[in-house]
Amino acid sequence: MRKYLLTSALCLGIMVVIYFLALRPTRPTKPTISARPNVPSTSLEERICEKVTVQFGDCKKILLFDTNSNLVFAESSSGIIPVLTNKGFTDFKKFIFPMMDFQEFNEEKEENGPIDWRAKNNVQKNFSIIYGFARDDAKTIIINSEGNIQPNRFFVRDNLWVWYVTFQKDKVKLPVKVTVYDVDGQIIFGGNENKY
Repeated sequence: MRKYLLTSALCLGIMVVIYFLALRPTRPTKPTISARPNVPSTSLEERICEKVTVQFGDCKKILLFDTNSNLVFAESSSGIIPVLTNKGFTDFKKFIFPMMDFQEFNEEKEENGPIDWRAKNNVQKNFSIIYGFARDDAKTIIINSEGNIQPNRFFVRDNLWVWYVTFQKDKVKLPVKVTVYDVDGQIIFGGNENKY
């Protein structure tokens, strides 16, 4: 009988210890610094606008995020600037110069016709770009000097478009040769005929 009481007391003691261990509050563990994700305090859009404001005086808005080429197009009061970001779209890398200037494009209508262009070689290793403004009458643009490629384009406002194409190479062929077609498929610039 004594053996039975001793075993019962021992079992009861073990159950009391387990009960108190289970009810004991646990403290949350602090994550180590390396376990914390690197979350920026501001969005990429805000950071790009801050850099545009410092460089150009103001930032009106971000017009386009192109995830295929890691480009962002930002607008200031004087023009539009392409911005290169990292692959994860989490960090600003660099401005791509020259900026597309609104006033310059409007003043040089007779010289540049329905479009203008800029080429930037070696933006970074294996990355070059051709970009520019287009007027509304330029419905299709073909870059003949780069194998008849048709660029991307997006509407800005009031008869103004931005067109661009990126290349995974260090240099594009210069001078850039383009053909521009109107809504009816007629050549209005470049090719064999210039109407501007």
